[in-house]
Amino acid sequence: MSQKLKAFYETLDNPRDQAIWNERLIADAPISLQELGDTYGISKERVRQLETRIKRNLKEYLETEL
Repeated sequence: MSQKLKAFYETLDNPRDQAIWNERLIADAPISLQELGDTYGISKERVRQLETRIKRNLKEYLETEL
């Protein structure tokens, strides 16, 4: 993982966001939205929303860093 991605990961202070990052966005074999939702007691739609927010934040982070 590049230094910029590692630095972005460190900005994720919520364990749920960190799990979405690790288990969905950078995983070789991502787990399903439903599995993450079940783990955190939220709907798969909410996981999708959080994933979208993380992607948007990553884009903003990289735009400022590069």
